[in-house]
Amino acid sequence: MEQAQQTSKGYALLVGSLIVFTAVLIVGLFHLEHRGVLYFALLGGTLALFSFSLLSYALSVLSYLRQEYAKRKSFFSFLFDFLADLRLALFLMVVLGILSMLGSTYVQQGQPIEFYLDRFGADLGYWLWRLWITDVFRSWYYIGFIVLLAINLTACSFKRLPRVWVQSFTKERFQKLDNRLEEHLKPIVLKVDSSGEKFVKLLRRQGFRVYKEEEGDRTYFYAEKGRYARLGVYVVHVGLLVIMAGALVDALLGVRGSLVVQEGAKGDTLLIPAKEKALKLPFQVELKDFRIVSYQEEFERRGKQKETPFAQAIASFESDIRIIQKGKVVSEGTTAVNSPFDFGTYRIFQATYGLTGQAGRVRLAVFDKKLAPKDPQSAFIGHVELQAGKVSEFRDMLLAIDRSTLNVEDEQKGFEGELKPALVVKVLREGKAYDVPVVYSPELTVFAQSQLADLSDFPYSFFLVDFEPQFFSGFQVSRQPGTPIVWLGSAMVVGGMFLAFYTVHRKVWAKLEGATLKVAFWSHKFKEEFKRDFLKSLEVLQHESASDGKQPDFAKQDKELPERSRGEGGQRLSG
Repeated sequence: MEQAQQTSKGYALLVGSLIVFTAVLIVGLFHLEHRGVLYFALLGGTLALFSFSLLSYALSVLSYLRQEYAKRKSFFSFLFDFLADLRLALFLMVVLGILSMLGSTYVQQGQPIEFYLDRFGADLGYWLWRLWITDVFRSWYYIGFIVLLAINLTACSFKRLPRVWVQSFTKERFQKLDNRLEEHLKPIVLKVDSSGEKFVKLLRRQGFRVYKEEEGDRTYFYAEKGRYARLGVYVVHVGLLVIMAGALVDALLGVRGSLVVQEGAKGDTLLIPAKEKALKLPFQVELKDFRIVSYQEEFERRGKQKETPFAQAIASFESDIRIIQKGKVVSEGTTAVNSPFDFGTYRIFQATYGLTGQAGRVRLAVFDKKLAPKDPQSAFIGHVELQAGKVSEFRDMLLAIDRSTLNVEDEQKGFEGELKPALVVKVLREGKAYDVPVVYSPELTVFAQSQLADLSDFPYSFFLVDFEPQFFSGFQVSRQPGTPIVWLGSAMVVGGMFLAFYTVHRKVWAKLEGATLKVAFWSHKFKEEFKRDFLKSLEVLQHESASDGKQPDFAKQDKELPERSRGEGGQRLSG
């Protein structure tokens, strides 16, 4: 016993020193820009304390385990008790809590190594990468801790469930209030009617299920309610195991990566930065259209008229996408910021966007080349709209954008939003192909088209009327097959907690001999509240039954209330 107490004290020091050392380490790594001598002295002190507590606890545990192993008849019995130890559960939860905090708060998960080198510096970024802190929820040690915690939770349940089951769900609970059980439960004595019917009605009014057995001139009663409350904690345990199973399924089979698709194009190659590899999706994502939504447009969508100085500022960006499998469109919709698109077990988030440097949509005015110098108005034939990656038809021509740039004078300025576009339109007419240049300036367009000998027999001139650059969308695609399992486990945890906290297992034993009734009672929780209310009920029963109006002193009789439901050697009711 003394050895066990010393081990428990050493365990408290170990857990406490681990938490303090981790806190100091996290503050230094992620909160302090400059770490002086005082910080390193504090870090060294907490590390020394943790090292000392770890070493001393390990030695005391080894000594304790040797003693415990010598008492066991088999290795498996010893191993089972070790895995069912609550101290192991506490340590695992502390470690998992620290790792989860790192992964969810301090270190952004699933990014390429260059991201961490740039953000944390070469040394720290490299070690975060090597130690899997950058993808901690899929790391081998995080999965191992979850598995070990699941084993511990299962062992704890199996170790304690048999006794609860015997007390609550087997015939062993039907015990008579005989002399031996009276010594243990210290019953209260009162005078009632000799039939005991009023007592039975009292119990039933309070929700008890009553069992009765007559034996000569004695009548034994056993009543109980809320026995399923004892299973609440085990339902919670099973729910936690289901949640951990869902987390393991996500860690082992889940996918999370990025997919970049240009407007009008399709993509199915998912890049997984954390693992530096690519994964081919079982479907293609086609980006039909990309839009930047301003605050003014957002207000108009909601039917609101609101003046704001940020009317043209970006409120959101969104993409119209189609899911293609085996050449067929199987689903389509829109994904926007904070509004993902779901397809089966996959979820597609709108993460980033940008310019590709190419034309997205252009609108051209088509003129008859011969008539244009004489009468431009009569030379106008019509407009044609071209879209990147698609072929358009106009009169006797097939047209498509071949090459383009956002700013013909300075390409970099085009990416910054200063548009002076130029493009080459591929035209197929009467079996002959033409490359027709079009520039943002009509004068430059006329000059460029007139300088090409290949266009001498081409009967049309094209001029740029409208231009929209081509965007790309950066999607984050995730697949979490364990999510339904986690939801199921969460529902079980909530149900188990409701069962455990809002229902109470209570028992009443009684023996009626003539007009003398002896009553003992027990409550799993809220003992004082139940004792007070039940004693009041017994006083009312006594008042109704006693002919002389005298009432027993229950407070005096109840100095020693039963603390347990199990009597030693008590006889059982046949009920």
